[in-house]
Amino acid sequence: MTNDFELHITGTTGFVGAALLRHFAAAGYRVSGSGRSAAPKALLDIAAYHQADISRPIAPMEADVVVHAAALASDSASAAALLLANVTGVRHVFEATQSCPLFIYISSSSVYDNHQSEHREEEPVDVQLLSAYGRSKRMAEDWLIAQDWSRRTLVVLRPRAVYGKGDRQLLPRLMRLVRGGRIFIPGDMRVQSSLTHIGNLCAAAEVCLQHFTQHPGGIHLFNVADAAPYDMREAVDALLSGVYGRKLAFVELPLAPLRAFAGIMEQWRIPTSFTPLSLASVSQHNILYLDKITQTIGFQSHLNLWNDVGNISTWAKQVGIKALRSADPLLPWR
Repeated sequence: MTNDFELHITGTTGFVGAALLRHFAAAGYRVSGSGRSAAPKALLDIAAYHQADISRPIAPMEADVVVHAAALASDSASAAALLLANVTGVRHVFEATQSCPLFIYISSSSVYDNHQSEHREEEPVDVQLLSAYGRSKRMAEDWLIAQDWSRRTLVVLRPRAVYGKGDRQLLPRLMRLVRGGRIFIPGDMRVQSSLTHIGNLCAAAEVCLQHFTQHPGGIHLFNVADAAPYDMREAVDALLSGVYGRKLAFVELPLAPLRAFAGIMEQWRIPTSFTPLSLASVSQHNILYLDKITQTIGFQSHLNLWNDVGNISTWAKQVGIKALRSADPLLPWR
């Protein structure tokens, strides 16, 4: 299969950017990628690559579509580091790709505050209730939306907790909950939450490309998640049981002292398994409405955790439990 569109994808040495690059290359698009670090050979085998640090102005890029996936995704990084990577970085990518008719920005559901447990794209948000990461992504969105899109198209995709083969953030964080063959969890984790399979995010980006190259113009915000939310305790059980190859017992830790501890650690900028953001994400319902993306461009998610947990577990075992638990940012690009 071949396609006439030329794409440039940022952040292609990271989990989401790499998956997007592989997806579009396999679909026959002409793809190039960029990232801060040198390109792994496996990436160079399928696409052209440009090393670029988006915290600084970068050279102009020529493409029909830019998919901006590069970001600092952290709930422990400083506000300054997050603003540099996620806000200044967006501005530099925008300035370098002004000849690209379609700009697809991979944002985050962290741009929603905790006033509500179910989120729609146009809901009001109290920015003061957002994490530092969420504020940086919201500021990046707001900056992009304020630009002139009269001759171009902006699409903002808001996934929640992206997971799948190659995940170096969510799965390692869950694996660090395991001690002595038991899973130590905050509270009972019996909350309903949306998650986003990386394949669904890639497919959504492609459907956006196909739709908005045929119907250009405007600014479009879309939630992206698996078709149905998950009971988080059941999801964690499935993932970790698959990775460790056996059923693990849960040990419930009381939330109140954990929240106090997490607040102190955050104030003193000391890394810990439990942060205020991570505790909030597993102690309250957090569901993304998907009707807008379905009704506007006809996209529906087809992948989910239950039908892919085997592939994720196999990949995790290949990489190694110890390597994943350490959240090594230099895990092999594959």
